[in-house]
Amino acid sequence: MAGMNEEQGGASGSGFDARLTLIVYVRVLSVVFLLSGLQNWARLIGLTPADGDFLALPTSVVVATLFFAVADLVAAVGLWLLASWGTVVWMICALTETALHGAFSDVFGLNRSLIVFHVGSVLVYAGLTYLYERSRDQQ
Repeated sequence: MAGMNEEQGGASGSGFDARLTLIVYVRVLSVVFLLSGLQNWARLIGLTPADGDFLALPTSVVVATLFFAVADLVAAVGLWLLASWGTVVWMICALTETALHGAFSDVFGLNRSLIVFHVGSVLVYAGLTYLYERSRDQQ
């Protein structure tokens, strides 16, 4: 996706621009990850009273929160810039969070909606990337 320029795009005249759709989708994901990162920072500095004492949480939860507080913001910036490293960091975050709430649900809690979001967002990204690449090949 890095290096997309104005000449590359969707099928002309079809009404669907795969390039624009992919860019908008990635930017929306960027905003979602920005908000997620900020939410983790709010937990870290104690702005969310429902969590109580952050340091009293299990060490694994503290470490995961620290990781996502940084990684989600890095992914958000990379996605917004349409940089290939942003997509990589996003995929790492999505895979890690899916594993934590799926395979390690006894520690982090089972969060099906989060798992569905991550799997769905990756599938949508893959589909849009496929459509974009196909439209580029047809030109």
